[in-house]
Amino acid sequence: MPGPAPEPVRPGGAAPENAACERCHTQIAREWRSSMHAQADTDPVYRRALAVEPLPFCRGCHAPEANPRADAPPAVSAIGVGCVTCHVTTAGAAPDIAPTLATPASSGSTESPAPHAVLRAPTFATAAACAACHEFDFPTHERGQPSERMQSTVSEHAASPHADTSCAACHMPEEGGHRSHAFAASHDVAMLRSALVVTAARASASTVTVTLTRGNVGHAFPTGDLFRRLVVSAEAVEDDWVVVGEATRALHRRFELRETTPGSLRRIRHLVDDDRVGAGVRAAVPVSLDLGERAVGRRVLWRVEYQRVEHPIGSEDVRAAVADSIVVAEGTLL
Repeated sequence: MPGPAPEPVRPGGAAPENAACERCHTQIAREWRSSMHAQADTDPVYRRALAVEPLPFCRGCHAPEANPRADAPPAVSAIGVGCVTCHVTTAGAAPDIAPTLATPASSGSTESPAPHAVLRAPTFATAAACAACHEFDFPTHERGQPSERMQSTVSEHAASPHADTSCAACHMPEEGGHRSHAFAASHDVAMLRSALVVTAARASASTVTVTLTRGNVGHAFPTGDLFRRLVVSAEAVEDDWVVVGEATRALHRRFELRETTPGSLRRIRHLVDDDRVGAGVRAAVPVSLDLGERAVGRRVLWRVEYQRVEHPIGSEDVRAAVADSIVVAEGTLL
């Protein structure tokens, strides 16, 4: 199955071999070029994070066709997670030598014979095809220490009500006789909004409760990167829209640094809380926001935002440098 390689394995170079795929599979190539897979190594948010921590661990997934111990050459960086990364996984072999990995043809398919060898693998249609880059431990994990997941999307999926639904069913819907390679995910506004069912009500004259319930999503929400979170906020406003009370809460995973052994200078991250929707038994998360006495009798504006965070600011839970934000739900309470 696909995954990061410890070193470059394509004797002809990944970029020209990937271009060969694109020449024949033009529609799929257009979709892939628009995806975050193709932009995995060039995404500005990732590049800023990599500048702070230039780790081979990061490059392995974001530029899997390059040497992870150095920045990828521009041509290889430009393909990110490419066609060859997922479909030509035999180490050291070029597409014209190794069979192209694909899912089994559907029954009754009129598909014409491929001009190259094809290996139809049932496993490629399961979560195993995504697991190597979407679930892994922290790079500081030590043998003999409890495992701590840096990303846990595959385990979350296995524990969800949609465990029998493949990753591709949602993220690669069928379009025009093939599965879309745009890889709809956290940049797809409609997909984000469908992941939650949100209701809001005044619990008291000065308190609002916003309840987030799992919607059409097969894992905890948000999933993936450590710094993806939901921010729930509310403001009490006067008739002239002057804010007289406000409150905010962030939903995400929280870690603390712990010694690997008593007295050790080496520390590892340990999960201490996870209040994401769908994490553990949290199919619904009620968020209570106290707006203060001046909110009594005032109009309340509430909002739920999905945020990608570059880094936290200080020790406060909510303050952070936000890379981008998408409004998932919002409304007004009288």
